[in-house]
Amino acid sequence: MTAERRLAALETLLTPTQLVLRWLDEAHAFGDLESCVRSQLAEPSFEGPLDRLAHEAVGGVRASLRGKRPEVVDAAIRSALRETVFRFDLVMRILVTTHELLEREALIDAALSAHLALLTSEGRAARRRDATYPERFARLRDLLLFRVAELRAAQEARSAVETRYLAGHTALFPNSVTAWDAQVRSTEAIVDVACRLAELDGVSPAVPADPDAVLSSRHRARG
Repeated sequence: MTAERRLAALETLLTPTQLVLRWLDEAHAFGDLESCVRSQLAEPSFEGPLDRLAHEAVGGVRASLRGKRPEVVDAAIRSALRETVFRFDLVMRILVTTHELLEREALIDAALSAHLALLTSEGRAARRRDATYPERFARLRDLLLFRVAELRAAQEARSAVETRYLAGHTALFPNSVTAWDAQVRSTEAIVDVACRLAELDGVSPAVPADPDAVLSSRHRARG
């Protein structure tokens, strides 16, 4: 048996998770989703990734169950298709959700940074004479802390899903991974400034954000 035939035989034995991960590795090599899609659309005989994965899943089941009763093969095909489509849809959902969250977080960062600058625009002596300042600053600082907690909760939730359904493989394209890390650093930097200013101005200490509460609030918002 030639190397090509051995490779083809091995590929027919891939599980739904392995099929999706192989596609992800190929897609991630482009760096970002837009480049991947443009490259695929430029191919003369373009086949959508989900169609390709479905065909490969069916072909793998038929090859591995050759000679088995038709009802056994049909049941295995339905199961393989269900698991393959689920994982593909999961990847796309992670990509869309992460993109939307990054866009929203960038706008929130800009707004909260401007608010922080405005709130501290006066000198420290003037700020201390303002009886409402400590409460207003505490609310802003706590909101910033909540933003960091939400980002961390989202990252933990994504990692848990990827561990369970994608064998720990990240669904994000390399450019999204870079953008996510940069956004977390940006939000944390704003929080560090706010916490330091709050300490210098004698604002009451913050209550640590509860990660479980953050996740619950996200679920309620989606419901």
